[in-house]
Amino acid sequence: MRTRYFVAVAVLLLCLYAAVFHLSTTYDDYSRYNVQWNGTSTFFSHLEGHGAQMVTDRDDLITYDNALLLVIAPDGPPDPERARAYRNFLAHNNTLLLCDDTGEIAPLLEGLQSTISVLPGTVSSVERDYVTTAAVRGYAAGNHTLIDGVPAVLFNRPMALEGGTPFLQTSLLSWADENGNGRIDGEESVGRYDLVAYEEIGGGELVVVGDPGIFLNSMAGLGEGNEMFLKNLLSLRPVVLVDEGWSRTSTGGPYTGAILWVKDHPIVQIGIVALFIGGAVYVFRKRIRKEKKCN
Repeated sequence: MRTRYFVAVAVLLLCLYAAVFHLSTTYDDYSRYNVQWNGTSTFFSHLEGHGAQMVTDRDDLITYDNALLLVIAPDGPPDPERARAYRNFLAHNNTLLLCDDTGEIAPLLEGLQSTISVLPGTVSSVERDYVTTAAVRGYAAGNHTLIDGVPAVLFNRPMALEGGTPFLQTSLLSWADENGNGRIDGEESVGRYDLVAYEEIGGGELVVVGDPGIFLNSMAGLGEGNEMFLKNLLSLRPVVLVDEGWSRTSTGGPYTGAILWVKDHPIVQIGIVALFIGGAVYVFRKRIRKEKKCN
């Protein structure tokens, strides 16, 4: 009889776990809680294993030095205070890495007085790995720690950059597809386009990547170049920070916030499991008593 109890409780706990997993999963692009192809759950698992710290309040950045701050897929246009916080962060010998393919960072770059700017259109190339012309490779150019041992990085619909010092560029058979038709026409011209560039600002380093798609689950394992680039990124500075206050990676499903709160409070977790098991035991005991009376 006890075996039946244990089996039933185990099944119920598995069902509870499955329900929690389902409710905490989202399908939002770039979300760290999205396990589908368009999420970043795989990369954030690597970040957690690396000991990366999540930052939600930009004013907390002032306490760090010799750190790397990742801003992946910015969520909407930045406010002036964010540019101020990032300038202060750069002034303390830190690295700020901005990853965007929408152009949302353009006002921020101006606020940082950066020489790097974004160009309109999606970079496409005749030389590609997949059917879409927007699946382009950025080849190593110049010297930077991020491209040590990296011959090329595969991008997905990146935007082109101008200014700064580039260290990942497309081949000569590429163009900025401003009208999105996948063809070279109008005033679009073929040439080499910068996809990643950097420059020194205020004692720190600003790195701009024209595609946050390199962090997507679908891009994981698509080549040694991508893997090595991300490996170099996580070892660039002793401390790795992720800005979750201005990023689409922080978006989640309707129940994600509550579930995350529970995960951060072990006592609450124990209480919920105890109530669940207690309820299950009560139901099964009541059922067995009823069966005994009937017999």
